[in-house]
Amino acid sequence: MSFFTRLRLILTGKANKALDAAEDPADTLDLAYNREVANAQRLRESIADIVTAQNRVRIQREQMDRAHSRLEDTARRALEQEREAVAVSALTQAELIAAQLGSLVAQDESLAGQRQSLEDAGQRLQVKLAQMRTEKETLKVQYQAAKARVRAGEAAAGLGRDDAELREMLDRAREKILSTQARAEAIGQLMDSGTFAEPADIEARVAQRSVSDAVEVRIAEMKKSLGAPSSPPRIVGGEGAAEVDKTAS
Repeated sequence: MSFFTRLRLILTGKANKALDAAEDPADTLDLAYNREVANAQRLRESIADIVTAQNRVRIQREQMDRAHSRLEDTARRALEQEREAVAVSALTQAELIAAQLGSLVAQDESLAGQRQSLEDAGQRLQVKLAQMRTEKETLKVQYQAAKARVRAGEAAAGLGRDDAELREMLDRAREKILSTQARAEAIGQLMDSGTFAEPADIEARVAQRSVSDAVEVRIAEMKKSLGAPSSPPRIVGGEGAAEVDKTAS
């Protein structure tokens, strides 16, 4: 299968899927019913056209019937007056009109047959429309009920798209809360252990220890100069401890 054939099939499938998602069965039912209503309207218009044509034929027949009668009377009076030529002319015209009348009669009968056929079709279409109207409304009610059941089922089972997105949001919020709590506990432990002590507090502690060491060294020196027994200095550690050891020795 060529690339373009596969691409056409994919695009056709996606288009059909999109159309299926966008198509509402209720709208489709209304569209089908409205088309049949339009067909019924066109059928009624056709019947009206045939009735109009029949009326025209009837008017023409009436006019020709009167003309035929007048010509017959004219021929009769002409013969009574021994005017045979006039009688022949009048009868000739009457015969021509009679031929036209025959054609109009045939045309009228044809129109009557067409009218009857269309009226029968109209009756059948009216029955069909009544059935479609009932079926359409029934199917629309069934469709709405089915949609309601689907929505209720999805809500009960938590299968809706919005529910899935909400669960993802809740999971992210839960993870963020737990992460923040863990970080807060870790920072609290570090602060309790002094890891996050302020530089000023550290400097104060170092300065206090240095002063204490210096005082102890001076006490030892004074006791030695007074000849009083001196207690061994407190070993602090580091350079301060080394200096105390030298003074004591």
